Amino acid sequence: MKKIAIITAMQSEFNAVCSQYDFSCDNGVARASVYGKEILLIKSGIGKVHGALAAAKACGENVDLVITTGLAGGIDASLAQGDIVLAQKVCYHDVWCGAPNAKGQVQDMPLYYETPQEILQRCVKNAPDNYFRLGLTVTGDQFMTDPAQLREVKAAFPAALATDMESAAIAQACYVNHTPFMSLRIISDVVGKPEQEEQYNAFWQNVPHKAAEMVDTVLKSL
Repeated sequence: MKKIAIITAMQSEFNAVCSQYDFSCDNGVARASVYGKEILLIKSGIGKVHGALAAAKACGENVDLVITTGLAGGIDASLAQGDIVLAQKVCYHDVWCGAPNAKGQVQDMPLYYETPQEILQRCVKNAPDNYFRLGLTVTGDQFMTDPAQLREVKAAFPAALATDMESAAIAQACYVNHTPFMSLRIISDVVGKPEQEEQYNAFWQNVPHKAAEMVDTVLKSL
């Protein structure tokens, strides 16, 4: 694996990755050589459309892997701020195309987009014990704060650990372009907790180092 694209949605997430390596900017894409690999860093903007556009741009560079990284909301009671979710698979939680499609399934597309097992196994093998939480990340075009919405999403996807606004769209664009993908997210806040907004607002003061370190841990593994 010689060429990897990393996509972040927000400038703060972009800066966290940038701080680790010596990037140069070329045609709107930051580039660096890291552990013998060519790394492309792209800031997409927030949401599914921005994520898909950035993924298409990355795939146009003929990369071997697209990694979407940044913050996510925890939607499982076992999660806490700073936990790292490495998605085995991703899907939408806000898509409904009608029967016979499943909830979350774009018609004529898979319901779930899966990260190749070989890539997951490399990451887990080369990381500290229990560094990652492996599971399902779901995507929708909203910042989730309403406990009623949380219950609805968990009813449809009981195994979901995290929610974000880009991963499934990036995965779908990669699927169309026959490019492997990975969703690597750090929990900024846990949905439904009384202090959720305070957690989110204080994230970059509490554990900013971990957002950068998790990317470095993965790149070393690959």
